[in-house]
Amino acid sequence: MKKQLMAGMMAASMALSLAACGGSAASSAAPAADSTSGAASTSTAASTSSDEQVTLRFAWWGGDERANATMEVINKFMEENPNIKIEAEYGSSDGYHDKLATQLASGTAADIVQIDPETMPAFVATGDYFLNYMDYDFDLSNFEESYISQRVNGRYDGKQLGLPTGIAGPALVVNKELADKYGIDFSQPYTWDQLIEWGKQVHEADPDTYLLCTNKEYITNLVFFNTMKQMTGKTLFDADTKAANFTQEDIEKSLDIVKALYDNNVCAPASYSSAYSNDDLQSDPNWIAGKYVCSFAYISTMNVMTAANPNATYTTGTLPIMDGAKNDGWSCNCPQVLAVTSTCKNPEAAMKFMDYFFNSDEAESTLACVRSVPPTEKARTICEKDGTLDAGMMEAANIVSAMNGVSNDKYSSAPESKQIIADTIEAVGYGTTDPASAASDMYNQLSSYISAQ
Repeated sequence: MKKQLMAGMMAASMALSLAACGGSAASSAAPAADSTSGAASTSTAASTSSDEQVTLRFAWWGGDERANATMEVINKFMEENPNIKIEAEYGSSDGYHDKLATQLASGTAADIVQIDPETMPAFVATGDYFLNYMDYDFDLSNFEESYISQRVNGRYDGKQLGLPTGIAGPALVVNKELADKYGIDFSQPYTWDQLIEWGKQVHEADPDTYLLCTNKEYITNLVFFNTMKQMTGKTLFDADTKAANFTQEDIEKSLDIVKALYDNNVCAPASYSSAYSNDDLQSDPNWIAGKYVCSFAYISTMNVMTAANPNATYTTGTLPIMDGAKNDGWSCNCPQVLAVTSTCKNPEAAMKFMDYFFNSDEAESTLACVRSVPPTEKARTICEKDGTLDAGMMEAANIVSAMNGVSNDKYSSAPESKQIIADTIEAVGYGTTDPASAASDMYNQLSSYISAQ
């Protein structure tokens, strides 16, 4: 039964000091809050009428830009809710999660905490530390269900224990003039087979032009992983049981697609693209010269790719899905989640602040992109109008947040497993092995890796 958000929320002024933007795992204080989203122009929680004073602690890590924006949101909320005081606890990421683990175990954690999504499963597995947003009068309607329902974005066993602060995920950057020239429409659904056919057509029409700008790292992260998830409907491994979710045949089918990309000149030869490894695709002279129709990218790096060729007009395309796919494969995750701890003595007040933080126009405009691309379309629309969010990045976020692929588990994305996959893809790209032999070797290596965990 839903608990009603306290109709008269108590509050006082609030003193907060926010911290920064940062990243990963580890730093001080208790949990923290985050991001933007959307519901009504103002918080949908109940209005304040009580004279009782309520104090909430809000813990997070991050840099000055994030801190300043968060503090502004806190102060605005306190002005509207003078009986609720929010105390900020923030700092660097160093040691944050170690300290939080101790605080959760001892019952001394902050009321609202920011958590790395890869760290949260360990907290959920060891204790009942977080409240379920669904048990409160909290508006989740601005979030794409396919997005927040993922474990990495805060959904555990049907309970929304955290909310994502932003969106990180894949994108397709399209050179509009070239796509139009070759009659390719990336705005409609298409398959990997169609992508390969388009690539053949482009290179046959102009041997100096390729459909896809990529390298072995992007083929690993965006072709191999996603074709495997489309075939199996799962990540490579089960993070809880450490079991493999794939067969050798699955690997071979995925490597067949990789080989087809090279053999049909959909992308440049492996010997050429190796000079532009990792996230250096924007340095490829052929990309700069407008000799690629499109490129896989990440939402966070789209601007880097488009800036490399200012003479071109770019659009954002949809992403390929194979026939018979068990899910889209493509997914987005978040940089952090915000959770309300179960030791919070005033959960209605905490949920009221969270509702304001994620769903009010004022907060969404203020927070903008300090915690990555905003997690809801409503917030992204506001930021686009404000000029704080690039239109292409917004479109890419809207595309991927509506997809139902699952995010990689920690073993799939571990450096060891990625290296095995990348080395195999490089060998297939250079033609030193065939997909069948490569699949056998990769299957054995990945099996050995996971059995050792």
